[in-house]
Amino acid sequence: MTKIYNSLLKAFHSEIQMYDNEMHKPCVVFDIDGTILVDGIYSPQDNSEIIHDVYNFLLYLQNSLGIDIFIITARPEFRINRLGTIEMLKKLGINYKYLYMWNQEFFRDHIKYKEEARKEIFENGYNVIMSLGDNYWDYGHYGGLGVHIHNDGEKIEFITDFL
Repeated sequence: MTKIYNSLLKAFHSEIQMYDNEMHKPCVVFDIDGTILVDGIYSPQDNSEIIHDVYNFLLYLQNSLGIDIFIITARPEFRINRLGTIEMLKKLGINYKYLYMWNQEFFRDHIKYKEEARKEIFENGYNVIMSLGDNYWDYGHYGGLGVHIHNDGEKIEFITDFL
C-alpha cells in the first residue's frame, strides 16, 4: 500500500480511538468525482480511472471494519443520473448507507447542499468521523476530519479548520 493509503488509515484509527459518542454511530462520507474516481470520469472503464488509495480505504472501512459509508456528490439529482450512479457504485463494490445527489431545484448552492446533507446524517443518528473530497465544501460543519484529495489522488491534506 502507498503512503497516502497508510496516512488515511492512521488518521481514521486516531479519530475512531478518540470517538466517545454513544448516541451516534460513526460513519465516513465520500465525494465521488475527483475523490473515488478521477475527475471528469462518470463511470470508470478501467482501473486507471479510479483513485486507488481512496477507493481501497473506502473498501477497507466497509468490508473490514463495518463502518457505514455515505456518498455526497454534486452530481445532479435526476432519475437517469441516479440510476447510472447507483449502477457504477454497485460495479465498484461500494455499499453505501445513502447516496445524496444534488437536487438543484431545492438547493441552488452546492456548498449549502453538502453541509445540509452532512447535518441530515447527524440528525439520523450518525456522526461523521471523516469527510473525503476534492473541494473545500466536501468537508466542514458536521464533517469530522476533512481530507482534501488533490489532483486526482496525487496528495492529500488533512483539514481541521473550516471556513
